[in-house]
Amino acid sequence: MPTEQQLLVGAVMEGLVDLASMGIDPKDGSLRDDPNPMRLRTYEDEHLLLWYQTVPHRHRIYLKRVNV
Repeated sequence: MPTEQQLLVGAVMEGLVDLASMGIDPKDGSLRDDPNPMRLRTYEDEHLLLWYQTVPHRHRIYLKRVNV
């Protein structure tokens, strides 16, 4: 993956981590109200599509796949 795209993915992941640390999903709102908080989620914009998983008890996000 080219450096420019790696930087974009890194910036998006930082934002997702910040939101998850506050218990927020960018699409669905509160992670605390989600009956299945560890489900596979997607984030998309005009440049990329990410599949990721939040793990609330570990305070982490795992990146599963990236399409650019």
